[in-house]
Amino acid sequence: MITIQGLCKDYPMEGGAPFHALKDIDLRVEKGEFVSICGRSGSGKSTLLNVIGCLDTYQKGSYRFLGLDVGKLNDSKAAILRNRHIGFVLQDFSLINNKTVLFNVMLPLYFGKTPYREMKGKALKALEKVGLAEQAHKRANQLSGGQRQRVAIARAIVGEPELVLADEPTGALDSGTSAQIMGLLQGMNDSGITILVVTHDETVAGYCRRKIVISDGMIQSDQPDQPKYVN
Repeated sequence: MITIQGLCKDYPMEGGAPFHALKDIDLRVEKGEFVSICGRSGSGKSTLLNVIGCLDTYQKGSYRFLGLDVGKLNDSKAAILRNRHIGFVLQDFSLINNKTVLFNVMLPLYFGKTPYREMKGKALKALEKVGLAEQAHKRANQLSGGQRQRVAIARAIVGEPELVLADEPTGALDSGTSAQIMGLLQGMNDSGITILVVTHDETVAGYCRRKIVISDGMIQSDQPDQPKYVN
């Protein structure tokens, strides 16, 4: 599914040498994997996730996703690839607070020009999967933190993506709610969705089946890991 070879990502720095965020990254992820990408703040883990999610570009190396050479795609084609095949779950939920839960979940489908009735049906189905169908008509800001993250997960899977990228998905949640969210992601992975989780939390990493550690923009270790926590 994902093949990265010799990938480098630099950020220009005013009046000085560029900052090397990613250095010669080699990575392969197969369909159906559940991978944690771990490292301290500034290690490059979120930058790598943004590149994988077609949200950011790179200067050197290659990245192929679903057989496509992402580096050769223009912005429009990259956006189409992202919208059709990748779902995102973020630490801050990134919901529109004054809109309904249903609207928030349907949002990715608007960009695909999906008919409203079909959008609504898919959104309700996604909400059922995360246990929030009864909250569909509440505003997003009326929900708890854990419920808001469940809405974000429903939004991530509403388009039935092959890949879900989660960037510190439990960072704003207490330990009990975090366990519920990670259990939900485990269930999604069991259904065949490939999941990459960026985290600095060893407990979160313990739910995954493979652990990659990044430091100073380089992969330091990459090893299969028997999940320590199974819901």
